[in-house]
Amino acid sequence: MVAFTEGDLSRFDEALERCGISGHRKPHFTRWLELWLAKCQTESRECEPEEFVRGLEREGKPDWQCRQAFQAIRLWQNLTASERNTQIEPPQRRATPNWPTIADRMERNLCSKQYSPRSVKSYMEWVRRLAMFERTPPTDSVTASRTVQAFLEHLALAKNLSPSSIAQARNALAWLVRKEMGFDLTLESKGEAHHSRRLPTVLAPKTVKAILENCPEPWDLFFGMQYGCGLRLGELLDLRIHDLDLTRRILTVRSGKGDKDRQLPLPNSLQARLERHLSERKLLWEQDLTRGWARVDLPHALSRRQPDADTTWEWQHVFGAQRPLRHPQSQELRRWRPMETVVRDALRAAANNAGVVGRIHPHLLRHCYATHLMESGTTLSEVQELMGHARLETTMIYLHVRSPTESRRSPLDRLDET
Repeated sequence: MVAFTEGDLSRFDEALERCGISGHRKPHFTRWLELWLAKCQTESRECEPEEFVRGLEREGKPDWQCRQAFQAIRLWQNLTASERNTQIEPPQRRATPNWPTIADRMERNLCSKQYSPRSVKSYMEWVRRLAMFERTPPTDSVTASRTVQAFLEHLALAKNLSPSSIAQARNALAWLVRKEMGFDLTLESKGEAHHSRRLPTVLAPKTVKAILENCPEPWDLFFGMQYGCGLRLGELLDLRIHDLDLTRRILTVRSGKGDKDRQLPLPNSLQARLERHLSERKLLWEQDLTRGWARVDLPHALSRRQPDADTTWEWQHVFGAQRPLRHPQSQELRRWRPMETVVRDALRAAANNAGVVGRIHPHLLRHCYATHLMESGTTLSEVQELMGHARLETTMIYLHVRSPTESRRSPLDRLDET
């Protein structure tokens, strides 16, 4: 065990100065080192920095304090590693010199924290693009901040990406630098372009009706439920049999955006059509059982608690794919939910047959649902609850796309009345 003398305290203070640690932060670094040394003294062994930080996380310490403690301990270890080492190595130096190692570890950590598969895929894509932009991973906080800042400016100026895409990249890279690499991230700017407000496209009710009438089975029910319940595309594709209560006419969205559940009323006009679809779907499931295609993915550890649940009727997707596809891991054939590209193509085809011009996509039906509810007199708070919005400001955007009321008529239309 190495003792912490006054001379070591002075050397540690100089090391902090050389690494760019500002004066008001030095006492915090020293305090973390004292706590670590006290733990080592108590346990009569040198506690690893990772083990010490995990203990801080269990105590509920915020991420920035955990990173600060890790850097302080690393700096002390580098300082006392060799008497011949006269150049103080920055505390941010890590033993992960290549991007593949960093990316693999980050993906595992994201999955262990139960980020959604879509979020994991998005974050890892931005890490891949950063690795292509800068071939060498940063080794300290200053280099990391400069690299991320240059990359965000490259996305805005050279690639001309939207502000939302740049904000998404900034969030992913902040996770990478702060939580995965253990560095401080200081950006000269937020790395985002000017935020313009874009209003959602909304169709008139008769236009939506024309599109739905041109949808063949089962797309008429699929898009009818999306419009009739205001569902996100992923929520509708993930819908399971047990999420429908036809007696109470309730649909339950499980693990929606923000990992939140909500309940929605089923449209009365779809009751008979939905019952017929479920009868046909059950016959298909019974055929899939004999062919070995009925297995589905289950959430969390349910497959271990209930080994046969992945082939039961209640866990089947309400809308199954037209033909079975191979599972990417087991390579067995399964009847997945429909592919998103197939869904989008089906809606575009129906819009073309109905003579509707414009950019038609599934999420547009969700916009129409919220707007038409407001036009029919539904309160803003009720629409917020039905849509599953965390913030009322998100729902308020639909106030700006409602059809003009009598009080909002153009003065030109009133001239003939005078």
